[in-house]
Amino acid sequence: MRRYWLGRNPLRRRSDRLEGTGVAVTLILLLFSVWPAVVMGRLAYENGLQAERVGPGIRQQVTATLVQDAPDPVLVGGKDNGVAPESHAAARWVTPSGERRTGQVAVPAGAKAGASVKVWIDGRGELTRPPTTHTDTLAGAVTTTLLVIAGAAAALTLGFRGFRWLLDRGRYAAWDASWAEASARWRRRKPDR
Repeated sequence: MRRYWLGRNPLRRRSDRLEGTGVAVTLILLLFSVWPAVVMGRLAYENGLQAERVGPGIRQQVTATLVQDAPDPVLVGGKDNGVAPESHAAARWVTPSGERRTGQVAVPAGAKAGASVKVWIDGRGELTRPPTTHTDTLAGAVTTTLLVIAGAAAALTLGFRGFRWLLDRGRYAAWDASWAEASARWRRRKPDR
């Protein structure tokens, strides 16, 4: 903080004051980035809540009956990796409106025709993913918020570093000019003998 603190130091250059102002502006913009991050996190939370919803017309679980045997367990990746726990087989279910549907569903490997499995369907009776948990919704909202803040921090840090690079170029040019002027003055003087 002492480096950027605006004081009455007579050796403080204009570029030092500009750099201190750049730090202050960067920190203020970082604080302002919290608001968009919270808004984005809130949107992610609301989308997650929508994905959690279950009930008629949205998403609900029904019982499907297998119409064919599921394939037997298959070795995955050779003898040491194990057996695939799931496979897919044709099943039939009834929608809440009474319409019969058939489709491929995930079932335990080796399940026999006539076995019952629970599946999730949407409001149209089509297969859909199970609802997300509230923990997943909260984790997604917090992650979104933190990613927006981290992205803003990264962009602001890069911007400040670019600004500081420009200031350093000016400082080095002024330093070289001062040394060239001093060198010229020293060369003009002749030593007394």
